[in-house]
Amino acid sequence: MWLMNNKVSFELLAWLITLIVVILVLAPIYLAIASQFPFYIENILFIIIFMTFLRWLFLMKHHWFDKMIPFKIVMIFAVIPVLLYLVDNAMDFQAFADEKGLETFLKEVETKKQLKLSRYIKSEYMFFWAGAFICSLAIPIKMIRSIWRMKNKL
Repeated sequence: MWLMNNKVSFELLAWLITLIVVILVLAPIYLAIASQFPFYIENILFIIIFMTFLRWLFLMKHHWFDKMIPFKIVMIFAVIPVLLYLVDNAMDFQAFADEKGLETFLKEVETKKQLKLSRYIKSEYMFFWAGAFICSLAIPIKMIRSIWRMKNKL
């Protein structure tokens, strides 16, 4: 009972940290342009996927699914639509940035801050996209390795 409670506490703490990261990363964008940024949902999901999968990659033994082989098998295949989602949204963002430009929703921002904010938006968006993408590629390998170790008791 204590162990399960400890794992639940760890999970809640991890989600709290993820929420704080989301707020800290997106606060500069929201404070500058509020709801004019059309990629909030995708950006939030990139951060959540990155933080969650990174936690699973390095701290799996502290999670509730540590001994659950069916969950790990599902995750091996569930990553495929996640990867497709990540690639599709990165292409949409890049197409928007190339065709319309990030300056389209930065019109109300001072001219001095437009370049800095557009660089920040592009950098953080692509950073969390790349992190989520790499972690999504690594999750199936980690799950297969974990299942193999459980079956062979290494």
